[in-house]
Amino acid sequence: MKPQVVVLDLGVIPSPSGSGELLLADERSCRLVFVPSTEAGTPRVAMATFAGFAQVVFGYPNDEALPGHPLCDLADGWDYGFYEVQGSPWPGRLEAQNRVRFPDATSSWRQRHFLLVCHEDLVEVLADDVTVEVFDQSFEEVALNALRLKMRDSV
Repeated sequence: MKPQVVVLDLGVIPSPSGSGELLLADERSCRLVFVPSTEAGTPRVAMATFAGFAQVVFGYPNDEALPGHPLCDLADGWDYGFYEVQGSPWPGRLEAQNRVRFPDATSSWRQRHFLLVCHEDLVEVLADDVTVEVFDQSFEEVALNALRLKMRDSV
């Protein structure tokens, strides 16, 4: 079955003029701080938290190369925003890698495949769920809060 990419409405999308993504991830947590698209003059910063995080890919392809991504529909393309890949092969790849060392292990890779299309970056995360919070604080304040949460989660 071919994977299907569906739009997620999480209330915000990354700013088309540049969202300045900052990724904070370790073996237990994954958070992405970014500038969302807002009405003119409304300073806001968003933080996406990926619960039950397993793996992340961040960076390329940029906007121009996005149509070359194997999941991108050339007819429709992707706008800036959040997506979910239903029927993704990604959890199966992790399961196959795990079976090399643990051939009798039962499948534990049930995470969902999320995409976040940003200006000049693509973020792909394998996680149980994603939530987004929007703050009326500076980017630095939200980033420091994300770091504090990461440190708390790591204890």
